Amino acid sequence: MNNAIRCTERSINPNLSRFKDADLRICICLQQFRASLGISTQAERIPLALASYQFLPSDLAYLDNIRLLLAEEKLLDPSFQYASRIFTVQDAKSTLIPEKLYQADQGKHFLEALFHLNGRECVTQEREPHTKSFILSAFNSNYLKAAQAIYSQDSNRMGFSSLYSRLVEEAFRLSRTFRRFPFHVVLHTRKNAFDLAVVNDGGLLFLNSFPCSDFGNLMYYFLYALNKLKIDLGSTALYLCGNASREKLLPKMEQQVYAITYLPAPGQTRFWQEMPYDSYFLCL
Repeated sequence: MNNAIRCTERSINPNLSRFKDADLRICICLQQFRASLGISTQAERIPLALASYQFLPSDLAYLDNIRLLLAEEKLLDPSFQYASRIFTVQDAKSTLIPEKLYQADQGKHFLEALFHLNGRECVTQEREPHTKSFILSAFNSNYLKAAQAIYSQDSNRMGFSSLYSRLVEEAFRLSRTFRRFPFHVVLHTRKNAFDLAVVNDGGLLFLNSFPCSDFGNLMYYFLYALNKLKIDLGSTALYLCGNASREKLLPKMEQQVYAITYLPAPGQTRFWQEMPYDSYFLCL
């Protein structure tokens, strides 16, 4: 392994070799100092391989680290013809716009009204079927170049999936599966931020990201959002996911919310404990 990158986790299901490339889906989650990948079946999204790499401090540019990753990770062999090739960017700046208000040629302007952009970002749009809306995202163009390098043979056919689209998808899945509670909340933690999605039978109630320097900061914004929605914590099911330590986050959140757990995998995925679903759902 090259000194500039380090494999932190890697697991492959022995059944992977039984599938044809055309039956598989690969997704790369790109971050500033990390890249994770997941391979699953195209139809059922059953996970078959997961790997995570950390980019160590060095003089190398981001794209140089990606080239090292390509040389090290056999699952990224360009000869594999995966059915779909997806990438996601965890620190993208995203927002959701209802279809009736959306104008395709104004996508960048919607984002500029909410975020500081330098004008060189990539801007994407995704139709969100649960809410009849569009999710707009902006991210550093180096991430697009990295995805194009990884999917060199099929970069014209690769797709983008935002963190927001996955959080909304998970929130609605959980509301259909666990119907005991009227409100379902998904809280996703990142290094210096967290993301919150809230749904009930009426649809999506809330979707936003907040800065998060410590637990007190997280709890303040979490309670603020639910209080603004006038949601009783006793009628709420909270699902945690992301990179926060289980040992540190769960006991503290349990003091505020009774029904709390880490993001459960869909019943058919048969996810193994060594690679918890709540940490890798973005890659599947």
